[in-house]
Amino acid sequence: MIEIHLFAPLNHFVSDFYVSFLTPLAPYFMQKYQVDTKQIALFITAISFISSIFQILFGALSERIEKKLELMYILTAATVLLISVIEFAPNIFVLFLLFIMAFFANSAFHPTGAAVTHSSSKKSMPFFVAAGTLGTAAGPVFITLFSSRVGLRFLWLVGLPILIVLIFVMKLESSYSFTRTRAEAVKITLRQKRLLFDLWLLVTLRTLVMSIAHLYAPIISTQKGFSLVFGGTLLSVGVAVGVFTTMLGSWLSNRFDNLTTNLISFLGMGTALLLFANAQSMMIMLISYVLVDAFGYLTMSSNLSQAQIVLPNHTSFASSVVMGFAWACGIGLRFFLILPFGDNVSMLIYSTALISFLMVFVVFLRGREKCPFHRRRT
Repeated sequence: MIEIHLFAPLNHFVSDFYVSFLTPLAPYFMQKYQVDTKQIALFITAISFISSIFQILFGALSERIEKKLELMYILTAATVLLISVIEFAPNIFVLFLLFIMAFFANSAFHPTGAAVTHSSSKKSMPFFVAAGTLGTAAGPVFITLFSSRVGLRFLWLVGLPILIVLIFVMKLESSYSFTRTRAEAVKITLRQKRLLFDLWLLVTLRTLVMSIAHLYAPIISTQKGFSLVFGGTLLSVGVAVGVFTTMLGSWLSNRFDNLTTNLISFLGMGTALLLFANAQSMMIMLISYVLVDAFGYLTMSSNLSQAQIVLPNHTSFASSVVMGFAWACGIGLRFFLILPFGDNVSMLIYSTALISFLMVFVVFLRGREKCPFHRRRT
């Protein structure tokens, strides 16, 4: 029988694959609905922020639900079906509703999938994260090619076979049950809260830096005369490299410590963003953007695993804090950069790089003895 570690990553791949369509289609939506750069940036930010901010609630609710396989499938199916009909949205308001509901389903999926993965094996977490990363990588290049050559109105033809396959896999794993233990009623201590806060801070600022790069990369590439497909390719190649650096980050965190991994991550992202801001050729733009994702994804799995180690009896809640809630906070901070600099893209990228460099000093100054999140994972 197929083990549980297969179904959760498969759903993670599909769910993140579909929600990754939004950003690379930004230039298409700008033209179709006649909106400018600042408006589409706020549109995407609002969808990501509103859906992610509720993930901490979804995480708490997930711990009370026992049929987690069925829940994962329902949430993934909702994401697939809603995004499959985006081309039929008559106006940008309806488009917003379709995406926000799909993103809500995706947000609710993450703490559930992470908890199920953790319950099967702590060592399987990097593979669960990598599956979502791979879906995020494949989505942009797929949707830009599909929209250019086939048309978004036929997107539902892709979704239906995927959902059928997932039903088949779920049936093979139907004997698995996620059991809640009595230990899950244990209260969270003050020390655990402090540990979780440190991890939340790291993920929040990493999300801010990465999301700015993800949001503006296809827009910048289009403004410089490159095709919509190239913008999607930027996103896909960057995240594809992130699949491997996610694994590398887990190894670094185990081999050295989580503090060192985060230091390397922020330093690398800041440097790569400076290169990206000054890129003139297609090759330099591609390399610098890929480096942003490569360094950003170093801590994607290690910080999540660390949070679940900190709260072993509340893994869904811990996952929701350093996944959805931290992501929402990072995306929310985007408003403070977009509102004053929305149309001044260069200034926005430079400001983001500065934030990344500041985080290097913040993490370093916390100190190896005083900073709890530097410890090696066990």
